[in-house]
Amino acid sequence: MYSRAAIICTLLLGGVTHAAPLLPLRVVESSKTEEGHPLSELVDGDVNPGNGLDMAGGQDSEQTIIFATEAPVTAQVFQFTTWHVSEEKGAYPAALEFSVTSDDRPARDGNWKPLKASLVITDTFPASPHLVRAVDDFIHMGPGLEHVLLTVRAPNTLTGVTGFRLRFLTAETGQGDAKAIGRSDRGNCVINEFQVQPDPLRSSNVALGRPVRASGPVWLPEYYLTDGVPASFSHPGRDFPALNFHYEIDLGTSRTMDYIVLRSRVDDVEPYRLGNYELQLYDDDGTGHPGELRWSARMRQDGSHVPSGGRDLISAEDGAGESFSGRFLRIVNLVEALYRPQVGELEVYPMLYPQVAMVSVDGRSIDPSEELPPGSGQLEFALMAGPHDPSPDLLDFRWRRTDVANAPWVECRSGERMTIACPHAGIYPIEFQARHTDGRWSRQVQRHSFIVPAPWWRSPLRLGMLALSSLIAIAGIAWWASVRRLRRKLELAQAARAMEQDRLRIARDMHDDIGARLTHMALLADRLKRAPDPAPDLLVKLAGEARNTVGALDQIVWAVNPRHDTVGSLADYLCDHANDFLADAGLHCHFDMPAEGRDALLPFAIRHPLLMAVKEALQNVVKHAGASRVALSMATTAREIRLTVSDDGKGIAAGDGQPASGDGLGNMAGRLAEIGGSCEIGRSSSGGTLVTLTVPWNHAS
Repeated sequence: MYSRAAIICTLLLGGVTHAAPLLPLRVVESSKTEEGHPLSELVDGDVNPGNGLDMAGGQDSEQTIIFATEAPVTAQVFQFTTWHVSEEKGAYPAALEFSVTSDDRPARDGNWKPLKASLVITDTFPASPHLVRAVDDFIHMGPGLEHVLLTVRAPNTLTGVTGFRLRFLTAETGQGDAKAIGRSDRGNCVINEFQVQPDPLRSSNVALGRPVRASGPVWLPEYYLTDGVPASFSHPGRDFPALNFHYEIDLGTSRTMDYIVLRSRVDDVEPYRLGNYELQLYDDDGTGHPGELRWSARMRQDGSHVPSGGRDLISAEDGAGESFSGRFLRIVNLVEALYRPQVGELEVYPMLYPQVAMVSVDGRSIDPSEELPPGSGQLEFALMAGPHDPSPDLLDFRWRRTDVANAPWVECRSGERMTIACPHAGIYPIEFQARHTDGRWSRQVQRHSFIVPAPWWRSPLRLGMLALSSLIAIAGIAWWASVRRLRRKLELAQAARAMEQDRLRIARDMHDDIGARLTHMALLADRLKRAPDPAPDLLVKLAGEARNTVGALDQIVWAVNPRHDTVGSLADYLCDHANDFLADAGLHCHFDMPAEGRDALLPFAIRHPLLMAVKEALQNVVKHAGASRVALSMATTAREIRLTVSDDGKGIAAGDGQPASGDGLGNMAGRLAEIGGSCEIGRSSSGGTLVTLTVPWNHAS
């Protein structure tokens, strides 16, 4: 049968607050060994009597044990916990020293730096606080206890700690000059377990070190509820009416809770004092004080209590309210009884929200929010704590695929690369969690899906879009080709119409001019035939008419010849014609023709009407103007051609600006109107007649 002390220590071991993870250690040296018990038992987690090292036989001399770390450790504070539990009462050390080294190989004769304790506490300190005290670098424990579970917290200034030394010193036994290392009747000392936590107040327990306020006087300080040492506790003061008494913990900021832990006193004294209580969560009212009640839970109404060294784990389902969140937490006593609630430790673990921190596809890193490239073969990712998760470097994680039946959870450290094979395009979903520093997995399960898209030629949507785009492109090309054909047909039709109009003009000119002249020649020939004697005047008339007909025909041939489709050719022809025609009439002619742009295209449709209009104007000058001088000029712009014929004669008989009804002026206006031009009749600067012929023309064409 184990002693009551052993049972208490077993309960306590299961309820130790794990802040920072325990350091993995190995024993490398000891000045005392025990047959049948390997030194590894000192770091195996077993605190039961009979486990560990019994120093019987060496109790009258100093003893040391050297522990080495797996890797150098740097911490501001170390917390040491030693168990000294045995069926032999008082088999705990009389004096202890904790030291650290940064030597490559920790050894007894190495460089050791003793640590000075800032906190020393045992599981029985309330009953006999004077028996345990820190003096300089040593921890002294007096006689009278059955067992000791010792917790020592000490600041550290050494970087890269590689080993710890546990030194047991001798003390006077009170029997003459005798000294021993232990407080049992034989001076013996037993050590069951040795544990080290670096920076113990770094934890996902956000209540660690937070201020606590009590609604009334307390026995032992209220801050023991958040000091991270399960052996310390607090309850209302003696004879204080405890009904509605409460402890209030300020977490500093509002948080969504994962779970809350309340730990009982560990020394088996009045454990019923932690029962029938209420837990309440309050918001901040905006001034740093409790505001609205967000959630509450009535616990252990059935009369039960948290066992000695045990704990209550409270989650959202245990109570009711708007939200399992808040900044202020209260532990309220609801019964007419003294010393309630009696709380050893309060731990608050918020919801954790880990995230995918790194993604690599086939060796190429990409942003986690970036779309994976098609054809990805191997995917790597890493998990890390969320931006508001406490102690992110202390958290562990686990993940599994949700698209694989019965896929196991895979545990990993922060930033550790995990691999998923992606043999084909599709969705690869995972879910993952973070683990609190007390070893429990957060209930918040995060999810993420890695989507490997199919190559564009295998994507139904993209194929459909490609087919639709192709159809639209084909339809567009067909429409463009159709429009082009229609435009070509229109151009051909317009060209045919223009040609037809040119043919009609030529036919009209030949009918009106050549036909009339030939008719006149036929009449003269008939007269010569009927005359009994040759008539010289008729022969002269016939010869002149023949020459005029040849000239008119030559003019028509010139007009239809495409070689003359230029501005310069028209100018030259007009000059020659005016010279010959006016010289026969005894008139002097002045020419003003353009020197530039002579090669610009001027089609038959424009040249011929202009030529006929100018000839008509010159005939009018000879027949009606009574002039002695004629001026002929041509000017071109980007949009039109302008020809003017002016004389110094008697002027026109009709009104200025309007073609007269006779004298061929109507013919000039009619010819030009057919091609969008105009004919204006006015007075010249010399008092004679000014004829202005204007025709629209695209110089660029």
